[in-house]
Amino acid sequence: MGKEVARVSAFEVLSQVDLLSPNQYTTEQKLQWLGELEGRIYADVILATPEKLAEMEKTWQDTLAVTWPHNDLYVHWLLAKIYQANGELEMYQNRMESFNASYQNYVNWYIRTHDPANQEGAVFQ
Repeated sequence: MGKEVARVSAFEVLSQVDLLSPNQYTTEQKLQWLGELEGRIYADVILATPEKLAEMEKTWQDTLAVTWPHNDLYVHWLLAKIYQANGELEMYQNRMESFNASYQNYVNWYIRTHDPANQEGAVFQ
């Protein structure tokens, strides 16, 4: 049997980001930014049903969807949002480049290994 990959929580990501780049933003604000990304992952990559999205909205902070080795995308995203809010556009652009590369790697891996479009309950528009 394969070992299950440990999932991180939103609060673990916030702690890591705060260590890397101390900032003045509240936990609530950072969770809002992180929640935007998590919602997009569930809607656009995992192709969650509306019911699953509603369920995820209540519990997403406990266990984030993306696991190692791809979960660095959360840190890149949150740091980019912080730099954007600070008006540090060069740092924002650098982090968004890192985020985009990590996100695309995750999407490619997810499609290769899960084939979300052929799963029951996939949402198509």
